[in-house]
Amino acid sequence: MIRLDTSGPIAAIRLVRPATRNALDAEGWRALAAAIRGVAASDARVLLLRSDAPGAFCAGSDLGELAGLADDARARPPFRKMMRDAIDALPRLEIPTIAVIDGDCFGAGVALALGCDLRVAGERARIAVTPAKLGISYPREDVERLVDAVGHGQAARLLFAAETIDSTEAARIGLVQLACASAEARAVEIAGRIAENSKASVATLKALIAGVDRARHELHDQSFDDSFGGSEFRDRLAAFYSRRKGGKSGPP
Repeated sequence: MIRLDTSGPIAAIRLVRPATRNALDAEGWRALAAAIRGVAASDARVLLLRSDAPGAFCAGSDLGELAGLADDARARPPFRKMMRDAIDALPRLEIPTIAVIDGDCFGAGVALALGCDLRVAGERARIAVTPAKLGISYPREDVERLVDAVGHGQAARLLFAAETIDSTEAARIGLVQLACASAEARAVEIAGRIAENSKASVATLKALIAGVDRARHELHDQSFDDSFGGSEFRDRLAAFYSRRKGGKSGPP
């Protein structure tokens, strides 16, 4: 499900769950957090977060596990913390991180990409922030990163409309830094250039960038947890499964 390669200056974490388009279950989120800890303990100078599942970067959290939160209020805070442990570990790394998006990137997959310093999207990339389609909220940290990346108006558009955009549009609004034919080749090229530079200098620069004032009103974590208990989430999740059984694909 999660493969880690820390040989040489460029580390790679590979998401490998093709049956779910790399939608991560609890085991996957925990494995991802462990892999990031492995990168932190290595001598790597840059990390590539990529997919080994054709046509997908990460379709978010596993819908089967999300469905379980509808009836189990006690499981909601641990679920949120489990995702946070993985996603927030990326910006805490001292080395630069690059998300290689060449396929579907939906829901929590966007949050995962936003945790990286740079995002490179290929021509097959499809990106959508989809909680409103399911009648749930989005974690406050991820909303903040989305606003930081694209601004208030574009964040509102992506969250409220939940429409799917391609790599060109994602680059235009600042959600990704580069849109290109091959996300993999371009990301490897950038990673190589980073690896050639001073590790200490790059670490200092990353810390300075992260130190930009992020003060803003915080959305309550409780509202995210509570959204799974609503009837709308149950209804919309059931509708999504119904569409999928009918042969229709796409983000939730």
